[in-house]
Amino acid sequence: MSLVPTPSAARGDLIIQPPFFTSSLFVNHFRADIEQLTDSFVREYADGSTKPFALFKRLWQEQGWTYMHLKVFDARTRHTYLTIACRLFLERISQTVEPIHRLVALFGLYTFYFTQPSDSRIPLYSIKHVDIALDQYEFLLGLPNAVSTMLAPYASQVLSALANAKVFYVIPASSLEPHNPRMLPREVYVEDVIREDAMTPPKLPKKKGRPSKRDMAKKAKEAVAGLDRWLQRTDSGLLSHGPTGSRASYVAQKARVLGALLERDEGVNALERANMGVLGRLKKIDAMAAEKGMEVGGEGGELTGLGRVERAAREMRPCGHGGVLSLSEGAGRDPPRRRSATRDGIK
Repeated sequence: MSLVPTPSAARGDLIIQPPFFTSSLFVNHFRADIEQLTDSFVREYADGSTKPFALFKRLWQEQGWTYMHLKVFDARTRHTYLTIACRLFLERISQTVEPIHRLVALFGLYTFYFTQPSDSRIPLYSIKHVDIALDQYEFLLGLPNAVSTMLAPYASQVLSALANAKVFYVIPASSLEPHNPRMLPREVYVEDVIREDAMTPPKLPKKKGRPSKRDMAKKAKEAVAGLDRWLQRTDSGLLSHGPTGSRASYVAQKARVLGALLERDEGVNALERANMGVLGRLKKIDAMAAEKGMEVGGEGGELTGLGRVERAAREMRPCGHGGVLSLSEGAGRDPPRRRSATRDGIK
């Protein structure tokens, strides 16, 4: 059964379904609130020096119970809410509960019932009776004799007020399970928990040795299929605008950024540090490759390689360009002695 709010007849309003108040989402929390109210009363009550109902009223207000009647406004849902709330107070009046705890539950039932809004400008539904099992009613009448001498008059006064108002509607004994629903909570909410091991695919044992031709062909086929899917999904960038337009856009944007940086000494210093950092990393890579007998970036002669990057980085300040960032515009192609800075750019 769904416990989510449902739309009402009025457009834009939401109404909580009545089963919410018979579910564990409400019942368990309401029981915990009653337990907290009871513990606060027992902790602060001092026999003979404290007025019991005055203490209860203060705790009731401090813990926000005065706003409980503003929780629900729909009449159908409100009936279930009020009925279940009173039933949860009454279930605390049993032989397994200490007498002073039973008295707090009685105070709560009395206050909750008699504070139902009856003269509000917008009429709110209110219950006229509270169902109580026959054996529980008889046990409740004996509460004044179970509590201490100082608390007995308060218990008698509250019971008289409830009896004179004909609040209780006596139903068959508890052994016959006369309440509707018979058990609380009726609906139990179980949170969905996703196990981490269920989300993680099982690890397959690695094959020893070199991959077979069949495995290599399978991986190549999967790579080609993945590339085809990516090409089909891609509708921007180089594939939609072409390499020429993309390069022109990149060069124009880079020129604006470099122009803004080169106008200030801080920008020039930042560019210089970045150039030296890139150069240092490339030298480290080149040294590591040399240790393994490999050659990096030497296939193009003067047009490529570490030498050109080093020249572009070191001639950044005298030539007035972005150094490594200007490689695509010809930076570092010729030795510095063959280059001259002009007003319009670099020759």
